[in-house]
Amino acid sequence: MKELFIKKGRQQTLNKEIKLKGIALHTGEEAEITIKSAASDRGIVLFRADLESKELIKARPESVVNLKRNTSIGSRENKKANISTIEHLMAALWGAGIDNAEIAVSGPEIPVIDGSAYPYYRKIKEVGIKKQEQKRSYYVVEKTLSVRDNSASISISPYTGFKISYTLDYDHPVVGKSFFEFDVSKDDFAAEIAQARTFGFAEEIEKLHQQGLALGGSLDNAVLIDKEGTVNPLRFENEFVRHKILDVIGDMALNGRIMGHIKAVKSGHKLHVELAKKIRENMIEEEN
Repeated sequence: MKELFIKKGRQQTLNKEIKLKGIALHTGEEAEITIKSAASDRGIVLFRADLESKELIKARPESVVNLKRNTSIGSRENKKANISTIEHLMAALWGAGIDNAEIAVSGPEIPVIDGSAYPYYRKIKEVGIKKQEQKRSYYVVEKTLSVRDNSASISISPYTGFKISYTLDYDHPVVGKSFFEFDVSKDDFAAEIAQARTFGFAEEIEKLHQQGLALGGSLDNAVLIDKEGTVNPLRFENEFVRHKILDVIGDMALNGRIMGHIKAVKSGHKLHVELAKKIRENMIEEEN
């Protein structure tokens, strides 16, 4: 029987702090983050630098407080401390190999930059990565865990490594159906996944704005899709499904490093986090 966790390699943090700023996707406000190095076993923690309390929020499934068009974490006691749209940043930290970091956020949302994970990833790589003394832990999936919502589903099964197989299927002539697979042992995160941008539909913009969402969305930070095609050019022919894999990575990173094969069909943040919670529960039950 496999061990629940295996130790492989050393934990990592940033060599020095970095700052990124830009528009927040949903609030439309200027936003800034400062990512600092953190001690071994600290994990990824965030806090609102604009608030007096500076309450630290761990990037874990149990910290998720909202899943409406993004993944938001926060405090259930103090809603003012919430931080939204963390998924692209979390994917970048995972892809860059960062295990420990402390992130100060200037407001309620992470800046979207260009709508992908690449600007965060590139900045982390520019300042360099520092190896730490503690060994890195990988959670080894020993049984299949899954969640479903009608025709959408996501599961994780035992696998020696980390792989995501995603099937995208939209009832839209421009998006349609596509499949893509990412295997960390064979594929380059920076080249294949990190640069894929979030996307939205022109016909939904007014409704989203009425809900207080996508107020900062533009052709600079998202792919806009109308009935005929994309308004701005794609970076990949199948950029939509690649971005969906990016979102899966960002949401799964709430549990750190995992060994398993994820199979997703039409899933979004809600199902991703439901699976992340199942994984977390399984971790804790097995540890006890």
